[in-house]
Amino acid sequence: MAFSDNLVNTIHDKIILSEYIGRTVNLSKKGNDFIGLCPFHNEKTPSFTVSNDKGFFHCFGCGAHGDVISFVMQKESIDFKETIQILASEIGVNVNNYTYKDKKVHEEEANFRNIYELSKVYFYNNFKDKSANRVKNYLQNRKISIEASQYFELGYTQNNSDNLIRFLESKGYSTEKIIEAGLGRKSIKNDKYYDFFRNRLIFPIHNSRGEVVAFGGRSLDSTEPKYLNSPDTILFKKRKLIYNFHRAKKYVQKHKMPFIVVEGYMDVIALYHIGLYGAVAPLGTSLSEEQLLLLWKISDEPIICMDGDQAGYRSAIRTLNIAMKLLKPGKSLKFAFLENGDDPDNLVFKGKKQQLFDMIENAISMFNVFWDSEILNIDLNTPEKRAAFKINMEKKISLIDDKNVQKEYKKSFYTNYNNLFPNNYYNFKKYSFKTNNNEIDKLNAVRVKNNTSALLREKNLIEAILNNPGILKKVEEDFAILVFSNNEIETLRIALLNIYKKNGDITDMSISEIKNDSKYNFIIEEIFKPKDWATTRFIPEFVKKNDDLNYVVKCWKEAANLQKKWYKKENI
Repeated sequence: MAFSDNLVNTIHDKIILSEYIGRTVNLSKKGNDFIGLCPFHNEKTPSFTVSNDKGFFHCFGCGAHGDVISFVMQKESIDFKETIQILASEIGVNVNNYTYKDKKVHEEEANFRNIYELSKVYFYNNFKDKSANRVKNYLQNRKISIEASQYFELGYTQNNSDNLIRFLESKGYSTEKIIEAGLGRKSIKNDKYYDFFRNRLIFPIHNSRGEVVAFGGRSLDSTEPKYLNSPDTILFKKRKLIYNFHRAKKYVQKHKMPFIVVEGYMDVIALYHIGLYGAVAPLGTSLSEEQLLLLWKISDEPIICMDGDQAGYRSAIRTLNIAMKLLKPGKSLKFAFLENGDDPDNLVFKGKKQQLFDMIENAISMFNVFWDSEILNIDLNTPEKRAAFKINMEKKISLIDDKNVQKEYKKSFYTNYNNLFPNNYYNFKKYSFKTNNNEIDKLNAVRVKNNTSALLREKNLIEAILNNPGILKKVEEDFAILVFSNNEIETLRIALLNIYKKNGDITDMSISEIKNDSKYNFIIEEIFKPKDWATTRFIPEFVKKNDDLNYVVKCWKEAANLQKKWYKKENI
């Protein structure tokens, strides 16, 4: 929307800057100007000044600067068009008199807003009707309170083909306009019109100003997809909007808290029940560039809290990769990885809110997640592989647009890299072409010195045999002399050896007997059941059930050699 300069000038003329800002910022008179605590960053000593004469505000602490238009844009995290409309309403003028935009487009947008508002009321009234007992029971079983359903304006649509269409037609809207708004479809089979949402719990989706612009619906039976969103329209672009943003931003701004980004509507509502009112959700599988920039307008370091499964982890890493290019000084992300199979909704349902609080409180920095995701299960045993790894990491870091952040990421990368491969590893005699095995032993010992890495390796060595018992004949001697630091894993090693010595072999049936034995099944359940995608995201291929036993043996022996060197180093 293009506004004329006259409207901007009228806004400046009619709004007294200190009075407008003074509604939300406690200002004190100082000479001809006003001073207060900056609303855009935390400070104890006032450094935020407002000058009516000059028509601008300025913060000497964070550098925020601008007129009343930029103040509203930053404070409310909305674009120029929305800001002008708010300020025009403030001074009582009609923006249509100051715009270059075609009158027809104005009318179309107004029609859509009216259609969505009418539909929201329709869905909400359905929800209050007796016919909605099924959806109310569903919410009650999910421990969603009446207060929450009212707060989020939840609705319901019956399993009828065209109830909403007929309702909107009765309000004077054509079927074509209803379809254009994404609320109806035309059947290919019989050319009849039908509602886009049927037999679903309805979630209104709002823009930054709190206007309803779309809907999401959850099926109440086996209908697929389970969740359905409105298609894009002139008012709704799912890449640009975030569910619950208009409510959450007020809480985040007031309490100086980060946004908590979860996967879906129900997760947002669950967090509301435990007082985490800054929860939002993307309207897709991961955050878009536009959504990240929207969050960063309000919160410096939003926390990404996806479901604790492989899909949730992949979604988090996609978000990380999208965010890399956009990073700015002070603007980043944190990541909270839930245990396997968990999501915020079911943790709240199970009464495990403290567990959720702890995970969010201990969220991992973006760089550490980036490093962990790249280093996990990667083979860096040769100079060539290490060189390729460095080139790949440098290439990814170079995608960061901001040169200052890019520089700091490179520093952090080389710090971690040098800790993984100490400098003395490279200090061979200048003209020596002989490989120094002692130095390689030191390298491997350092690489696996971390207890978490050792435990993961010990787990992999045992699990590879549990999944591929046929390899024990080929690694018998190595397996017999291995020593594990974890007592429970060592117990399993001895049990496997005893069965092997007794029977002269070990089979899948032998493994089943161990797993069902009360002496061992709790150990196997505790150690080998996937739990935390933050530390055990992917199992190495040689650990899984594998037809190529030669490949498994080769990888197993490499891991066993590392274990021997590590244990020797730790016990010198």
